[in-house]
This record gives sequence, structure tokens and C-alpha cells, in this order.
Amino acid sequence: MTKISKEEFIRIMKRLEETEMIKNKIDKIIKESTDCIISDFTNSGSLMICHEDIVIKLLEIMFDDVDTISWWIYDLEYGKKYEDGCITEKDGTIIDLSTAEKLYDFLISEK
Repeated sequence: MTKISKEEFIRIMKRLEETEMIKNKIDKIIKESTDCIISDFTNSGSLMICHEDIVIKLLEIMFDDVDTISWWIYDLEYGKKYEDGCITEKDGTIIDLSTAEKLYDFLISEK
């Protein structure tokens, strides 16, 4: 599969994270709204989630990755919740996935 540059990968991850932050802000505004009709029928997540899923799926295909990218995005919240030891090699060596750059390097090394 075609390789994506490290810079482009980082740019995509940053855009996904920015979109997630915008979605969270919109959700907060909607939840704080006193107008039940708006709250019932408006959900920023439904407006943005399908694009996010498509981008993540494409990245997983490009890197022949089963679940590391989605785990890093959703469980580690774009690396913010990374802690040493949360992922290791079979020999116990710590794999640092604290940034998108390090995630990219790891994915490339696994190919």
C-alpha cells in the first residue's frame, strides 16, 4: 500500500484531534441549551463521526494496522493518556506512543 509521509500523518492526526475538540465544544453547548428540541435533534458527533471513521479506516488500511491507530486515538486520546508501559514489545521493551510522530515511527517499523 502507498506510504504516507510522516508530516502528512501528523497533519491528519492533528486535524482529527481538532475536529474532536470542536465536536466536544458543540456537544457541550447543545447539552447546556434549555431548548429541548435543539438538544434532541442536534448532535455534533453525528455530523462529524462518519468522516473521522473513514479517515481512521483508511489509515489502518494504509499501515496494515488492526487496531493500534484507533486505540491511540480513542483510548489514549491522541496520546494524551499515554503512560510508559501501556504498550510493550514481547521482551518487555516499552514502546513510546506519546505523540503522533512516535505512533507513525512505530507503525512504519511494524511493516
